[in-house]
Amino acid sequence: MRWVSSLEKRHFLTSFLQNYRLKHPDARFVLNYLLQHPHLLENVHFTENGQKQARWLIISAATAEEEGIVFYRGGQKSTGLAAIMGDLALRPNEPLYLTLYFPGKARNFSYLRLIDHRAFENVRRHERHEKMAKEAEQVLDEALKRHEMSRLRLQIDQALDRKDMDLFQKLTEQLKKYEGQS
Repeated sequence: MRWVSSLEKRHFLTSFLQNYRLKHPDARFVLNYLLQHPHLLENVHFTENGQKQARWLIISAATAEEEGIVFYRGGQKSTGLAAIMGDLALRPNEPLYLTLYFPGKARNFSYLRLIDHRAFENVRRHERHEKMAKEAEQVLDEALKRHEMSRLRLQIDQALDRKDMDLFQKLTEQLKKYEGQS
């Protein structure tokens, strides 16, 4: 399971509440409660996989086909606010799996980044590898540039030793171009 910061969760849920009307009014209350209690938000895990045996909260936007608010605990289903809030109060340190249904969620990168899912972890891993490859390429480019500048300085010294002013001028111009790129 990938660690997601409470700040990332807070930003997404705040944006979600601002942009979507929810099917059930209690759903907004529960999400605001989670936002107001950072210790609870730390234990929230966004998921698309059914977690009926764990603590699993499902919330839907008004336009979604799914029920507005559903809560599962140990296989028991509840749609009442009292059951949800009571469980949050009694078990603040247990993981809470959260699934949101809203239009366009399959293309919502902010949401997809939060999901505990192997396919999305592969996307994140690919992004990390691309970043590392880019950094490695920059290091190699810099090393090659330093090597080429060192080689040019050596050739400039050799041209001066031979008193070859034409070659000296040509090599000095090349060195200035490399130094100008630094």
